[in-house]
Amino acid sequence: MVVGFDIDGVLADFVSPFLRLLEHRVGGGLIDPASIIDPNFIQHPFLTKEIIFECMEAVSYDADFWRALAPLPSLEQWRTLDRIGRVHELLFITHRWVRDTYDINQVTCDWLRRHGVSDPLVHFTQDKKSALVQKLNIDLFVDDRHENCEDVATQTDALVFMPHRPYNQAFNHPKVQRIRELDEVFVYLGNK
Repeated sequence: MVVGFDIDGVLADFVSPFLRLLEHRVGGGLIDPASIIDPNFIQHPFLTKEIIFECMEAVSYDADFWRALAPLPSLEQWRTLDRIGRVHELLFITHRWVRDTYDINQVTCDWLRRHGVSDPLVHFTQDKKSALVQKLNIDLFVDDRHENCEDVATQTDALVFMPHRPYNQAFNHPKVQRIRELDEVFVYLGNK
């Protein structure tokens, strides 16, 4: 079985450090993480598309931002993820931007290795993830962003799991299984 995982929002805490950057950009006022009901931050009351884009662009050029992301899974969950990678083909798909100033693939693979994935294989895209899921013959895909989940669920035959996050609570789709913990994916894979 080919298993695909998104990274940011599934394995790495992108939201917390990005909120700190946004807070600094808008003058230091605290942004409550619970107020983020949209993974693109666009529906927030005082964040503009321009500010969000400026901050996204800034982090895309900052290798240290990606290196410093906190892991979301527990140590045991990382061990299980690595074991899964020894039984199934384990791939990672991300929308992180590729820049000429550093090697985002190396930074991302080093981060995954540091947290326990022995031999990570990461694919980068700015297109819809369904194209890569289809091309790579992924059977099971995990992503936290509802638009990616809906895209993969409707455009491929992959089974789609979506970790429950404050910004995806309103989304429901018959082909997307909402999960509370990665362990639910691991149980499913353990039965395959």
